[in-house]
Amino acid sequence: MDKLEQRAHESSLEINLSALKHNLELYQSKIHSGTGIMVMIKARAYGSGSIEVARILQQQGVEYLSVAYIDEGIDLRKAGITLPIMVMNSGMDFIERMVEYDLEPEIYAPKQLDNLLTYLSRNDEKIRAHLKLDTGMHRLGFTMDEVEMLIEKLKDNTSIQIVSIFSHLAGSGEALFDDYTNYQAAYFEKMAKTISTGLRINPMKHILNSSGIARFPQFQYEMVRLGIGLYGFDPSGFVLDLKTVMTLKARISRIKTITEGNTVGYDRRWKALRTSNIATISIGYADGLRRQAGNGKWQVLIHGSRVDIVGSICMDMTMVDVTDIPGVQEGDEVTIFGEVNRADKLAEVYQTIPYEVFTGISSRVKRTYIME
Repeated sequence: MDKLEQRAHESSLEINLSALKHNLELYQSKIHSGTGIMVMIKARAYGSGSIEVARILQQQGVEYLSVAYIDEGIDLRKAGITLPIMVMNSGMDFIERMVEYDLEPEIYAPKQLDNLLTYLSRNDEKIRAHLKLDTGMHRLGFTMDEVEMLIEKLKDNTSIQIVSIFSHLAGSGEALFDDYTNYQAAYFEKMAKTISTGLRINPMKHILNSSGIARFPQFQYEMVRLGIGLYGFDPSGFVLDLKTVMTLKARISRIKTITEGNTVGYDRRWKALRTSNIATISIGYADGLRRQAGNGKWQVLIHGSRVDIVGSICMDMTMVDVTDIPGVQEGDEVTIFGEVNRADKLAEVYQTIPYEVFTGISSRVKRTYIME
């Protein structure tokens, strides 16, 4: 097993690239022949490290990558990533850098389109781009009443090649919203057909995210977008056998014995009901372990056993009760979340979703990459 480590820190986020490849292949087995995969590696590949993940994806032959902002795309290009890259929040500026680094903007607003056309015309440049349609998410994207204007502005254009037309589903992971998903897909098809006919083009279409890939195979079109599923979580519960990609670990910095009645941590939130062994571990809320997990709300793994977090989580440290763990020593490894104590369960403690757990892991936490 090979390891590559980044940053010297007692806590680490272990990224299993073999598990990531397994998950990718699992999703690839569920898509139709001729349907490509665009993999979302925004927010540093959900906290795992975009360059390292992108290299694996490039080796595995995925068709597209997608990032949130232009600087993420530039970093990938500088690292030698040659796959097509869509930039979702490409903004009104930085068009020159888009062209320079062969990045493909998502076009989602009339003013943004005007800025892009003006720059390209003035500088005699060309760019590949993707049209975002609003079919019910009501976030970014062109609306139906803007389609005629969009066609008018693009029909005689020679500087922008529309590579794809896409939209985003609001609730593909829950059966409760299936009627709305079907409505969105039908609305999308109508808008995409109008634009394609008006511009006399035949771009790729894509609307499915991780949850939708398995649940709505009829809407796979020419491409799907794989996000959280790659990292081991399918919110819909339809894709089984996904492997855990990210494991957050720390180490025991100090063990102390305290007597009954003594308290632990800020604000004295935990009181010992017996003589107790308290271990201080090398992770805190500045690393991404939130205070909501403190004082018995979450358990970590030491020597394969679950132990309670006690007291308030500190900025750089957390205390756990190891009284009932035989043989525990300073320097021992502690698992915050991973294959057993899963990140989705920690997300429930936080009252959020795994996406936020992963992207909330601080950059000061070293990343360790494993290929089995």
